[in-house]
Amino acid sequence: MTIACRKYYKLLSNTVHPDGTGTVKKHYCLRRISHELIQVMPDKRTVLMGDDATNGGLFMFIADKEADLSAGTLYVAKWAQSSSAGAGAATLTWLKIGHATSDEIEALADTLTITDIMDIVTDEKNPPIDPTFTRIHFGAKFNWIRLKPGMEKAAAFLEAHRYAALRGASMGITKLEGTTVNAKDKILYSAMSQITASMVRGNDHSPDIALDKGISSGAVILVWGKEASVK
Repeated sequence: MTIACRKYYKLLSNTVHPDGTGTVKKHYCLRRISHELIQVMPDKRTVLMGDDATNGGLFMFIADKEADLSAGTLYVAKWAQSSSAGAGAATLTWLKIGHATSDEIEALADTLTITDIMDIVTDEKNPPIDPTFTRIHFGAKFNWIRLKPGMEKAAAFLEAHRYAALRGASMGITKLEGTTVNAKDKILYSAMSQITASMVRGNDHSPDIALDKGISSGAVILVWGKEASVK
């Protein structure tokens, strides 16, 4: 059975009113991944999100309006490594992968299955010979995908890992957990529970991140406007 529903992957915001009551709102436009703790920056628009996956990515959402996550633009990081020692260092480039409203994505999630969005081949021993397919890295394996016409927005927000890889993002980051910000010094932190094979040199599926060896834990430390390092 194919289930045309990806509505479990939503985020909630809670507005606290002066009388102590609150209003909870569901948001579908911060994309479908394995969300961990997210952090809204002091500008009340920029959101950095943990992706609790092996072979995940570093995603950022910028809302159209302050204190309103109902519409915005989604970005994902491209890692250009400058050091492989320890937990490494890199310069990050943020790739824009789409803009949407929460209502748009909720409607798409109600009606679409993955086969409506893209064609996928997962058999690494029998890759397609059709040149309209593109090879991507997905979940420590190669996939070959071909978007259906007009499905870029659906792919960006409902199949974010595959679409981010298609756009050239670095999808080898492991187990991003809590995220926080030092607003005074403009430094962002996103903890990793471990650095494993997906980030170690010699991984054919995820060559952008090529550290010398795995370690038990780390953190992505982003200095805004400068090189991003992992500690």
